[in-house]
Amino acid sequence: MTRLGAAEVVYQQYQQDADAGHPNAAAWQQALEEATGGTPAAPPRPVTTPGAAGQLLIPRHGPGTGTGDLPADYQKIMEIVEGGDGPLQARDVAHRLGLDAVPAKVEAVRGKLRKLAERGWITLTPAGRYLPR
Repeated sequence: MTRLGAAEVVYQQYQQDADAGHPNAAAWQQALEEATGGTPAAPPRPVTTPGAAGQLLIPRHGPGTGTGDLPADYQKIMEIVEGGDGPLQARDVAHRLGLDAVPAKVEAVRGKLRKLAERGWITLTPAGRYLPR
């Protein structure tokens, strides 16, 4: 049996033991090291990104929050909505951002506008237009 085969057997036994609710991590680690001929490489560290672990990338608007708490692209959208002459459509905001008026670009902007509205940064009118708060 090869080292890989032995390691697979040990791992399967560990999974069965873990599924039964009684894994002994130290004993299984020792068995794995014996089967593979050494200490296994450390698992890769998880990549942490904004929004991970339930953290909101776009915080709720409230006391002590300002547009500086938003990512740069959301700050630009806020500037456009706050500087608008009246209620703006997503297409208008996309145009002012310098984006083409194609559905893919407009829908991406609309998604950001909706997220800002849901979090209380701007107001969504019943007609689907956006106003500053």
